[in-house]
Amino acid sequence: MSNLYEPFQATLTQHGLKQLGLTLKSSKPCELLKEKVYSYLQIKAERPTPYPVMPDGTQAIYISAQGSMITGAQYETRNVQLLEPGEYFGIWFYPGALRYFFDLDLNEISGLLVDNHYFQCDQFSKLHDEIYRYTDFIERAKICESWLLRRYSYNSSTKFDLALQLVYQSSGSEKVSQIAKKVGWSSRHLNRQFMQHVGLGTKSFSQVVRVQSVCKQLYLQPDVPLSRGLEIGYFDQSHLIKEFKQHLISTPGEFLSCFMSDLYNHK
Repeated sequence: MSNLYEPFQATLTQHGLKQLGLTLKSSKPCELLKEKVYSYLQIKAERPTPYPVMPDGTQAIYISAQGSMITGAQYETRNVQLLEPGEYFGIWFYPGALRYFFDLDLNEISGLLVDNHYFQCDQFSKLHDEIYRYTDFIERAKICESWLLRRYSYNSSTKFDLALQLVYQSSGSEKVSQIAKKVGWSSRHLNRQFMQHVGLGTKSFSQVVRVQSVCKQLYLQPDVPLSRGLEIGYFDQSHLIKEFKQHLISTPGEFLSCFMSDLYNHK
């Protein structure tokens, strides 16, 4: 089942990186993991700096000289503090993909940033040490990929995978009751599955995907009227602005002003 979702982080755009004085290296995973891992990435900070993370429904493992952390699904924008200059390596997972590598209940860490003890996996601390034997990003990515492949437990597409695809296909606008009906579950059971495997309820995750869609639209076409948001399920412009502020703590105009100024042309 192909993944239709492309998570968007304004911090990782050219303009966002420049604003924060960061540099980025990234690479895609192998064919077997391409629908589970969105990318491997490495941020280099020249000075202590906040690292704004927009809610996108994904999870990420951060590995630095100071240790390892994992982010639960975020419901609103938060700053991850990069306290020291240096390189910060990451594994960026698609929503719901951690279940292929670990037996976790992600509802426990929703909105949190927790250390490696959460995984209850002795090999996790060894991964940190192994990565920091190397300074080359590609070598570090290879170490991570080998580690993930050893832990990977393949399963054929499930009803939950179908539910994720239905959210993506509608850009988060399909009603929860309709998704539940199409996958053959009750809305309550569907919500429990989303809470366990994503860390957000079905409705909250759909809202995050919908806000992501608007953010990408603003990024790609900053001159397009916000009324286009009505095409992906918003009742009116005030509904769009309310949901935007709920998740990003800013209006679309403020977001556009911050990340899409005339200083930046992504083309």
